[in-house]
Amino acid sequence: DIAWVLKRKPEIALVDELAHTNAPGLRHPKRWQDVEELRDAGINVITTVNVQHVESVKDLVERVTGIVVRETVPDRELDGADVIQFIDIAPEALRKRMRHGNIYTKDKVDTALDNFFRPGNLAAMREIGLRLVADSMARSRSVIDSPEDVLVAVSGGTTSEELMRRGVRLARRRGGFCLVVMVVTEEAEATQVDAYRELAAQLGSSFAVLAGTDPANAIIRAARDAGSDHVVVGEMSRTSWLDRFRPTIVDRIIDGLPEADIHVIARFDR
Repeated sequence: DIAWVLKRKPEIALVDELAHTNAPGLRHPKRWQDVEELRDAGINVITTVNVQHVESVKDLVERVTGIVVRETVPDRELDGADVIQFIDIAPEALRKRMRHGNIYTKDKVDTALDNFFRPGNLAAMREIGLRLVADSMARSRSVIDSPEDVLVAVSGGTTSEELMRRGVRLARRRGGFCLVVMVVTEEAEATQVDAYRELAAQLGSSFAVLAGTDPANAIIRAARDAGSDHVVVGEMSRTSWLDRFRPTIVDRIIDGLPEADIHVIARFDR
């Protein structure tokens, strides 16, 4: 009951399950939006979130576990936290708690243990969580001698969301900021702009649309204007034998930005 909490205005509010989807008709669709409103009102919030629900690691979790994550929390919620505590527990200890009915009701335990909560999955989640906390600490420029910024170039292909999440994780590790640019060369691509702008906001990145007929030149100019130390691009496919003798967009970006590190991300849909 957000209205009641705001009226009472406590010094601290405890709000569990940050990624939770609220019931229809409530003040906000998502619980993290409730938390944002409480914080905007000057109320301190202590909350919890499972690592698999953080937007920037969604693709990692799905690739490791094979389970699609439906509910996510924007990375800006972590970036805005004064303190992040990683609550560590050994995989087998967590599975033991589940068997005892401390987490799920008895009728759901076996299904959970045989799916997401397998030992291998839990070990992977533990590693991802540790990395996430380390990256969040590095996000503070005060602990990085030379922060390095990242530019991610997307085109609307199937790997664009993967590229964006990769770029954000790289920027976190380097203590820098992430800029996502989308080169729009056809009207059809413009319909995807809003979706990528929204995802960039969820990830805590800036977003820009580059108009033009030469994507490579547009990306090179944007990287130089932004002073990007790293550029993340997707692997380019060669559609004909003639393409083998022509430089790809990635080739031209590498040649045009000798001062930057270029990260070419392989496709996972092959």
